[in-house]
Amino acid sequence: MPGASPLIADGRPCYRGAMHPISSDRPLVIIGAGGHGRVVLDAAIASGMAVRGFVADPPPPFTNDADYLGGLSLLSGDFLGDHDFIVAIGDQKVRRETCEQIRNDGGRLAIVIHPRAWISPSATIGGGTAIMGGVIVNANASVGDFCILNTGCSVDHDSVLEDGVQLCPGVRLAGRVHCGADAFVGTGASIIPDIRVGAAAVVGAGAVVVRHVQAGAGVRGNPAREQAR
Repeated sequence: MPGASPLIADGRPCYRGAMHPISSDRPLVIIGAGGHGRVVLDAAIASGMAVRGFVADPPPPFTNDADYLGGLSLLSGDFLGDHDFIVAIGDQKVRRETCEQIRNDGGRLAIVIHPRAWISPSATIGGGTAIMGGVIVNANASVGDFCILNTGCSVDHDSVLEDGVQLCPGVRLAGRVHCGADAFVGTGASIIPDIRVGAAAVVGAGAVVVRHVQAGAGVRGNPAREQAR
């Protein structure tokens, strides 16, 4: 089976293909060592990536046998040039700022895709994105940079996730859903076809979204209605 051409040197949409492994000549450093970081670690190891360890402030209580390398002050000079990076931090703002700083300083963002995820050959995945086990990304879907697709979520055909979107476990996006930059969709939420979720909007856990969601709004319930954030 031919390998993918990740083109991760510039970090732009860089992965296309279903079961093709992403290879790199650099070991992976995971930034952030909380629960999400340890899930990313499992996905990276399962996909065959060489993991150097965690970078985090403060030192984490658990690293699941991966090395703790030190704090964020490591992210400069030769260390940036010798590794690929995935930012495993749930906070949208912090994740974006950290990814952009790595790029601006000449570092390279990796893509982590669990081998039990399905990525359509016509889908594209951006640099710095992490995709967990059981995820489905269907035909002609576009996933931006430094997104998080958590365990068992699905993104159906022609949907678009702009940079920094986070889908929590079990989220279901129907076809042609558009999620703006840094949108957050909570555990088990469902969004029907052709819906737009605005930038930095928050969709609550279990919500059923049948109307467009304005940028910065918070919605919850079935059907989802706007709530004070």
